[in-house]
Amino acid sequence: MVYYIRFLKTPKIQKLKGGSLSVSALICIATDLGDAFLAQDVDLLVTLTLKDSEKVLHQEPLSWKAGKRELPILLGPFHPQLSQHIIILSVSAADGRKPRSPSLDSLLGNPGVPLVISGWSAPFGGPGSLVAEKLVERRFGPKDCLNLRIWEETGNSIARHIWDAAIASVIYLQQISAGDSAVKAPLLETLLQPERSAPLRVIELGSGCGIVGIALAEMLSQCSVLLTDLPEAEEIVTQNIAVAKPTHSSNLEYRVLDWDEPLTDDLCNNSVDLILVSDCTYNADSLPALVSVLGRLVQTSSDAVILVALKRRHESEVVFFDLMQSSGLFNLHHDSMQLPSQHDQFDQIEFYCYGNKTRHP
Repeated sequence: MVYYIRFLKTPKIQKLKGGSLSVSALICIATDLGDAFLAQDVDLLVTLTLKDSEKVLHQEPLSWKAGKRELPILLGPFHPQLSQHIIILSVSAADGRKPRSPSLDSLLGNPGVPLVISGWSAPFGGPGSLVAEKLVERRFGPKDCLNLRIWEETGNSIARHIWDAAIASVIYLQQISAGDSAVKAPLLETLLQPERSAPLRVIELGSGCGIVGIALAEMLSQCSVLLTDLPEAEEIVTQNIAVAKPTHSSNLEYRVLDWDEPLTDDLCNNSVDLILVSDCTYNADSLPALVSVLGRLVQTSSDAVILVALKRRHESEVVFFDLMQSSGLFNLHHDSMQLPSQHDQFDQIEFYCYGNKTRHP
């Protein structure tokens, strides 16, 4: 499984004796659910940059050791003028190169998804607070085909974090839209072709931070994406929509959607081409409601394709497939992808395309 650098205590500027300053933080490296810590040694690079210019002010190595649950960061002493600047602290896995500005985490090409996902703090210092907000930013690239920035909470909220299957979904959708010959998904290839005669209408269920839908709107032209989740996800999704850079003819919107509540008329009446579902099968209690929503959406959009991405975490997730079959939604295509895990192991992410069999024979 992929591991994520998180701030247990976000960076802050502190005064030292004699008037100089220090910057401190407390981090961990944990799974997407925060239920396990990285159990191997990793060399890290801690960087302080200016917010506006991204000029590197300070950089030093740090080591995460197997068995740790947290790691303190203490930088300095610095000149008192540091507090006049708005700065950002980032932590990334070192790659052996000379000190540099922290680069985007690669999702595409070689070397591919890193084992440890970097983290950037919210800006702090200057006329604002000397303590960064309880957020962490993920930056994904490479810039020539994807420059994705996503905020997530750095606390324990499940709804406001990025999950592994969502990262895999971004890669999978980009490969298909780019015409990667290694991926064969005919239904999605038709939907995600770069040149479209009509807008692609997309809805994402359980969007969390919104990384999948936002990435799709940044990849494709004429792509209208509706992100949906429970009320607790609204603030972080709205923040990510605000900093997103969809193509000139694409757009993003968020709407609260509780699967246990009836679908509103505007959702039912608006036709949908693609329904995205990433890492939403882990809770067996919510599966009947999820499948019910999927069924209702396909009833009103009979040609819609559902892309489900999941990493199996419990045996109970098999219930999802039984419910989908009972609802008349057919598995039209199955694929998989590996993400790195510790000790040179890999995790399997599964993809399933569902739809109305009579419309997609």
